[in-house]
Amino acid sequence: MASAEGRHATNLELFLDLVFVFAVTQITGFFAHHVSLGGAAQALLLTWLAWWMWSMFTWLGTTVDLQSDPRTRVMVLTMIPAVLLMVSTIPSALTTQSVPFAVGYAAVALWLLAIQGRAARGNGAAWSGFRNYVPLAAVGPVLLLVGAFAPEAARMWLWIGVALVNVDSAVRAGRSGGQWHLDAVHFAERHALFVIICLGEVLVAIGSNVAAAATEAALDAATIAALVVTTAVAGALWWSYFAYVPRVVEHALHEASGSAKGNLARDLCTFGHVPLVLGIIAYAVTAKHLVQHPGGPMEGADRVLLAVSVALFVGGLLGLQWQLARHLSRERILAVVAVAAVAAVGAFLPGLVTMTLVAVILTVMSVAMVRAFSRTEMAQRIAE
Repeated sequence: MASAEGRHATNLELFLDLVFVFAVTQITGFFAHHVSLGGAAQALLLTWLAWWMWSMFTWLGTTVDLQSDPRTRVMVLTMIPAVLLMVSTIPSALTTQSVPFAVGYAAVALWLLAIQGRAARGNGAAWSGFRNYVPLAAVGPVLLLVGAFAPEAARMWLWIGVALVNVDSAVRAGRSGGQWHLDAVHFAERHALFVIICLGEVLVAIGSNVAAAATEAALDAATIAALVVTTAVAGALWWSYFAYVPRVVEHALHEASGSAKGNLARDLCTFGHVPLVLGIIAYAVTAKHLVQHPGGPMEGADRVLLAVSVALFVGGLLGLQWQLARHLSRERILAVVAVAAVAAVGAFLPGLVTMTLVAVILTVMSVAMVRAFSRTEMAQRIAE
């Protein structure tokens, strides 16, 4: 158990994150080949399941220093093959590889709950929260495993039920009055690192397609221009989050106490970061398609996805802002509307122009938000 706040992510956690880098790649690849409402629903479900698994590791890691004790190191390392099995089967998890996916998921989830229970035992406040959390939290992986043997048509509905059980278990834990041990620095940093993982997938999606074009001797000016503008959007997304959001989240968690601290961590990070992750994954698909086909207007589905990706990411930032300050920035709202308008008229514009306009909108928004934040009382408190 950490004795004081200020602990950072360990090398073991970063090693584990490499598996989830692969998970984001798998989900992005799946969605890129299934850009439809049905494909979006499946990608959303798979993203949630992968996110929840990572969140379980993160909550455990903020309670227990997983690297400091040889026993916990062994426990985590022995789980990695099962996590990798789950991640490797993501593209066909809802069809032909549901059983391997569910076996890996259930084994890891139940093992994590066992470790978390062992850590909470003997601590009255933590044990109270765990007792309210664990019944439903244990039902989720079991239901997922049962659903793996169900007919394909019913499987997705059963697994949606698992996602709802996940949410309910976290809400019930917050209502118990129990106090989860939580290191503000560690928890905020871990979630910022996952945002980096997702943004890294954007760069991989862009770079891999540029590399493919270069291999085929088709690396022309349009492809290079697509690389520049899609990377510019990724940079604007990075700026809009990392300019100050992780510091604000860390400060808010540091200031909270008692059961309110765990509830705030759940709402800001476990729930509040989901739109950010979804938005980046959706943008990765759009960027990938533009680099593959940089000439002419963007396809209608890609333009819709571009608008949705920005709405999710910037909307997620608005959600965090509302939870922390009960305020919604006009700049962010206008950026979402402006990108939607650009996507709508994008049928009459070259795709490169459409993406360039989005990059400009997000950059202007980021600059405006950084300037506005620097004048707030919270910025001054954080600086102190």
